[in-house]
Amino acid sequence: MSILTEVVDGSLVVTLNRPEARNALNGEVGQSLADALARAEGDDGVRSVVLTGAGDRTFCAGLDLKALSRGENLAPVMQALDGLRDFRKPLLAAVNGSCLGGGFEIMMHCDLVVAAAGTNFGLPEVRRGLLAAGGGTRLPLRLPIARALELALTGDPIPAEQALDWGLVNRVVPRDDLLPATLELAGRVNANAPLALQATKRLLRGELGDDAAAAKTALASIADLMASEDAQEGGRAFAEKRPPVWKGR
Repeated sequence: MSILTEVVDGSLVVTLNRPEARNALNGEVGQSLADALARAEGDDGVRSVVLTGAGDRTFCAGLDLKALSRGENLAPVMQALDGLRDFRKPLLAAVNGSCLGGGFEIMMHCDLVVAAAGTNFGLPEVRRGLLAAGGGTRLPLRLPIARALELALTGDPIPAEQALDWGLVNRVVPRDDLLPATLELAGRVNANAPLALQATKRLLRGELGDDAAAAKTALASIADLMASEDAQEGGRAFAEKRPPVWKGR
């Protein structure tokens, strides 16, 4: 199965389950994630959702560039990211490994983030001719603009400890403590009134800025980029493990 789900003390734990592909996002994962979020929204027994990845190497490597290079339909990935953006209940991330690209964007949609020590975070899309359209719009809402631009324009990753210092994550814990620490934090959230939690999240997220408008612009841009020669070259270069040759078209 591309994702695993389990309810633990009122939290739906959703595990991206493609460790052989570094939990990369393809159409199947996107659809399964979107379906799980929809079920959680309608289940009063689920008070929050915890997202994590299988294995200890990668939380999520982001968009499956090999699937992109094969021309597979990746629209469900964007649908899942839309579902995360609009999700009303508290979302927590238990970042078990590298959190890059689409994985970083998933993390950005989460309200609270706990990371395993030694993990790293980054937005390498520009290195593949793409744009962080699924959640990158939230970056300057979470970081000073200079740091947001440094992450987005260089594509360089930063360690979890630096992400904690910058305010991107809430906790950094030993790897063996990751899920227990995240569930403990979720339990503290779950103890509160559900409607009050949803209203508080809606208010605070809304006060950050017009995320819907930014997302609309980003989605229009990524559609153009994904049709470009450079995006195809980025996917091929990744699959062939060589530097890309950009043409600017």
